[in-house]
Amino acid sequence: MEELRAGDPDRIGAYRLVGRLGAGGMGQVFLGRSAGGRPVAVKVVRPEYGADAGFRRSFAREVEAARRVGGFFTAQVVDADPDAERPWLVSAFVPGPSLHTVVGAHGGLPTRALRVLAAGLAEGLDAIHRCGLVHRDLKPGNVVLAADGPRVIDFGIARALEATSHTVSGVVPGTPAYMSPEQARGDREVGPASDVFALGSVLTFAATGRGPFGDGHPAAMMYRIVQEEPDLTPVDHELRGLVAACLAKDPDARPTPGDLLGSLSHDDAADAWLPPAITRMINEFGAAHGVGTTSAHDGVTTLADADAPDDETAVHGPRDGDTRMDGTAPDAPPSSPPRRRGLARLIPTRRKDGAGTPEDAGPAPFGERSVAQGWNGLPWGARVADFRARFPDAAQQNGEWWVTGRGPETFCGITMDTQYAFNNRGEMSLVVFYPEPRDRERLPVSVLETLGAPDGTSTRWTRGKVVVDVKVAGVVATLTHTGFADR
Repeated sequence: MEELRAGDPDRIGAYRLVGRLGAGGMGQVFLGRSAGGRPVAVKVVRPEYGADAGFRRSFAREVEAARRVGGFFTAQVVDADPDAERPWLVSAFVPGPSLHTVVGAHGGLPTRALRVLAAGLAEGLDAIHRCGLVHRDLKPGNVVLAADGPRVIDFGIARALEATSHTVSGVVPGTPAYMSPEQARGDREVGPASDVFALGSVLTFAATGRGPFGDGHPAAMMYRIVQEEPDLTPVDHELRGLVAACLAKDPDARPTPGDLLGSLSHDDAADAWLPPAITRMINEFGAAHGVGTTSAHDGVTTLADADAPDDETAVHGPRDGDTRMDGTAPDAPPSSPPRRRGLARLIPTRRKDGAGTPEDAGPAPFGERSVAQGWNGLPWGARVADFRARFPDAAQQNGEWWVTGRGPETFCGITMDTQYAFNNRGEMSLVVFYPEPRDRERLPVSVLETLGAPDGTSTRWTRGKVVVDVKVAGVVATLTHTGFADR
């Protein structure tokens, strides 16, 4: 981490900046701290983009969509201000180096690590696509390796950059070596299948240290991507077929992220998923940035094992598929007790009965059953018209967000501002709570006590046909209806 330079802001919004993490296509990235002391990545837009009205409009839309993205393998967007003089957004800070940095230092990953990487990235893309977003710039530099698995970062931003006047001059957003053929051609329609193509290129790099279409001048690489077949001979035979399917020229011939997850074994847990040298690299990265990391490799104790408070890098919940990482169904007991981390270590373990309800939930005002059924008397899938009928004083704020007009609400015993969002089918799919700074430290504990969240930060329930995630990220708590089990 680089120290702040003269002229750098020392605060953005409610976040204190403590150092420089680097620069991206959008602007400068800083390491910041929330009011409660949580580490966050603060991205500040370049002045030339902030001066572009088209960028601001698109940035606001994309950020609101990005804030809906959950899942264990993404770095959650927790705050943003598209109306600031220089627009900014804040995401959870993941304590680990990028895939690009790791492969540059240690070479290609072993097969087991590649399988965990492939499954994690596929699940991360699935969470992004479910929210109606396309990453458009998936590359090794946008994949962070943490001790407990990979994370996809910077999703939803490339499309905002496309709205600027800079693209009118012929600049195609994205990174040439990891573009899909449709991106390289400049097609108007670039959908989720484009991210799958990029995933194939990223996995090739992770396995071999080079992309499937070589290197050289961007124009030459883009020509090869459109016209030539990839070189996959160095890729291990176990993954070569999967990678080749991702790199099909025809978008309709590529598998979906869900298809990829179905073809990958779930018996590889993320704990100790990397070789010891890379695990040490991750721990050193966390120490250099003043952030604890967690590792179970060879019983090594790291910063996070010594520090009781959890951090925002662990805001993501269990895997989004119908199975856990150990291959069992969501309601089935794991084959062995999971290693408890962060705040989860401070709360006694709660056993669950056959229905999955905490035995000691007692007369709590709500529990996992009621959360799964909806919120505030509205079932998941209720329409805006239903919301307005129940709350005549309801008002729309910040684009797609709605409020009841009745002021703060109570979640897990803490009163805080609340907003509601509806998905692209017009169904209520997300409830977001914003605690005051004084309550941010105790909110995760309150959620644990009330709902028995197994890892201290999030949990998932499938009740009948309804699937709901509950997440806590210090500065925000979310209830996300991820879908109906029969869809």
